[in-house]
Amino acid sequence: MRNLHLYFKYSAFVLLSSSSLFPQNLVAQAPSCSEEDRAALLSFKAGILKDTTGILFSWVGTDCCGAWEGIECHPETGRVIKLQLQRPRESVGQNLYMKGFLSPSLGKLQFLQVMVLSGMKQIKGYIPESFSDLGHLTQLYLEDSLLEGTIPSSFGKLSSLIALSLSGNHLQGQIPQSLGSLKNLSQINLGRNSLTGMVPSSFRNFRSLQSLDLSYNLLSGEIPSYIGFFKNLTYIDLSNNQLSGVMPISLCNLTNVLDISLSHNKLTGLIPSQIGNLKLLNSLSLSSNSFTGSIPESLGGLQKLWYLNLSKNDNNVSGSLPQFSEGFRLKCLHLSKNKITGQIPSSISNLTTLEVLNLSRNQVFGVIPATMGKLLRLQWLDLSNNNLTGSIPAVFSRLSNIRHASFRVNSLCGQIPQGRPFNIFPVAAYAHNQCLCGQPLPPCKKI
Repeated sequence: MRNLHLYFKYSAFVLLSSSSLFPQNLVAQAPSCSEEDRAALLSFKAGILKDTTGILFSWVGTDCCGAWEGIECHPETGRVIKLQLQRPRESVGQNLYMKGFLSPSLGKLQFLQVMVLSGMKQIKGYIPESFSDLGHLTQLYLEDSLLEGTIPSSFGKLSSLIALSLSGNHLQGQIPQSLGSLKNLSQINLGRNSLTGMVPSSFRNFRSLQSLDLSYNLLSGEIPSYIGFFKNLTYIDLSNNQLSGVMPISLCNLTNVLDISLSHNKLTGLIPSQIGNLKLLNSLSLSSNSFTGSIPESLGGLQKLWYLNLSKNDNNVSGSLPQFSEGFRLKCLHLSKNKITGQIPSSISNLTTLEVLNLSRNQVFGVIPATMGKLLRLQWLDLSNNNLTGSIPAVFSRLSNIRHASFRVNSLCGQIPQGRPFNIFPVAAYAHNQCLCGQPLPPCKKI
């Protein structure tokens, strides 16, 4: 009933405002742009020496509220509340950018709630300290440009901030402890910079955090165990740093997490068996570390997992492959360059959605199970550099989607499946085996 009442109230307003019975000057007019805000925006424009995006071409005249691209004003006060300049998504491959400096004048937009300067490529200089005066700011995105220097510690004053992204710049120094004061943050992305030091202990205050990305930096020290208390966390990427120590068991408390990437660090110890608690996990990447021990059997129960990468380590992950239950959604399984032993389980046929399988450079032995012929979506298969024996199952001829396969450096024997694409792969795909034969190798000898 309340919505119906509002509908009639709105309808009546439209009817009255359009009626010729009422003077035009009674119709509400949008307020003009604040002169103070307009001056701040023009100062920013003056610092941009070249704009091939064309966005700033519209920044002429006095109507910054209604005519300037990327600007939104409060409908009643005319104060600028949103500055959103993003390189168009359809511009991939085009040389669109803004070249210049980030003007401190934007710190005078005292009613600004959203600032997005994303993908401008060539805006350089330091992040102005004046931005910490934007007390109403809820979203701050300064992404993919050439910003340098340190993250201002005064950003800790932005108490209304919900989302902060400074990714894809040239920022250096340590992450300020003061950022821990931003208790309302649900998203923080400082990835793809050159930040050093440890993950601040003050980050434990981020109890509403949903997304944490500190990837591609030079961070060191251990992964803080308090991360396991971020009950709302769905995405965590700490990859491509210099983090050491063990993978905290507390990470396995993140029952809402969808994606975890800790690859390309210096992590050691075991992969916790409690990882099987993460029933919603879609993607897990632990590659290029120094983990030891076996692959937890509990991984075989994560039926929503579609990407698993434990490859390319100084890794000493050992033991055999887990059994895979029905209903698995795994699309990509990378386990190369470890010390995995045992046989390929016949239950691998349950991975009916699998598109990429890489078990290369391990110590897997036994025969290739014929049940793998059920993996009809498989596009990439690498079983090279193992101790496999027997033949390549003839049923592999069903795998018509295969684009790459390698069986080299094993002890395989017998006829290669004589259907496409297996009979047209390069000779190198079958090299250094015991007695494989048939195209593209020489014909099998008749007995």
